[in-house]
Amino acid sequence: MTTEIAIDGTRFVMNGKPTYEGVTDRGRPIEGLLFNSRMVQAIFDDESPETAVHWRYPDTAVWDPDRNTDEFCAMLPEYRRYGLLGVTVGLQGGGSIYLPEIYDTYVNSAFTPEGELKPAYCDRLRRVIAAADAAGVVVIINYFYWKQTQKMNGDAAIVRATETATDWLLRTGYRNLLVDVFNEFTAGPKLTQSERIHELIEIVQQTTLGGRRLLASSSIMPGKSLPAGHWQEAVDFYLPHGNNSWSAKLRRELRELKSTPAFLADPRPVMVNEDSMYVTNLEAAIDEYASWGLYIQGFGCGGWDHGRYEWTRHPRETSYEHLSGFQTVPVNWSINTGHKRDFFHRLAEITASPYPVDQA
Repeated sequence: MTTEIAIDGTRFVMNGKPTYEGVTDRGRPIEGLLFNSRMVQAIFDDESPETAVHWRYPDTAVWDPDRNTDEFCAMLPEYRRYGLLGVTVGLQGGGSIYLPEIYDTYVNSAFTPEGELKPAYCDRLRRVIAAADAAGVVVIINYFYWKQTQKMNGDAAIVRATETATDWLLRTGYRNLLVDVFNEFTAGPKLTQSERIHELIEIVQQTTLGGRRLLASSSIMPGKSLPAGHWQEAVDFYLPHGNNSWSAKLRRELRELKSTPAFLADPRPVMVNEDSMYVTNLEAAIDEYASWGLYIQGFGCGGWDHGRYEWTRHPRETSYEHLSGFQTVPVNWSINTGHKRDFFHRLAEITASPYPVDQA
């Protein structure tokens, strides 16, 4: 086990040193940031036979969850050479195809409806964590995705899942872990909303093994970056999402967050771990000394579009080599498209990565 993540004020620290130690870009400090990418489908599977057929690889006509995980793990050293330090992996994944007949039916969850862990998911997750540890990469583990959480049996199951997953992660012994308990919580009084989300964060923080605990937060719904509740006092680091914001708006939102009394009283790292494929937003985050995360859905997601992306403009690619994005399943985890290359090449420049960009 070679990679350990920690926090020092507003900086991330890896193996006792600030990340990207001594690095600046165009006069802006990079030291202490943690650039990352949304890779939530790295342990994906689907228990519903009616929808599982939609994830078949175009080169084999078969869906294979182990192939998906293995190909992701094989790419981690490559991502790291470009300067990427974090990947977000979901225990309940994220949206792949948004057509209601698929999106409402598929079952991708590391938890049973009662909140117990499923061994096959644990096996794939352990492989991801181990490969990331060896590559010098942090795994930001998202516990819950709203569509799959709806299939769980109420708050008791969600609490049990939070306790069980946290204990399991601690028992792996790996220290390259950060926790995002719920993807994009919104304002409201429910356990997974702003007025109670701190309860889940505190379960993670209060679960210990040998005196060690995990650092925890919960990602914030775009456009709802400061909903009412005690979550700001609870988080170890902030996880705003920037999906709906162009660069100027993202700058304003990050400044607003950093001007709140809770942040001023206890400054902590700010890490956007889901935004877009637009490098202009990466630049805006750096301007405000915030880490930034690539989110690139991929064509073929059907039934849902975002004003900035137009992912429904084209159908899914028919060859594995040309599969786009990092979220529409099946995923080609390689850096095989222009959008992917734009991000990774700029990241290598920003982080003074030794990767030979001109040969990539």
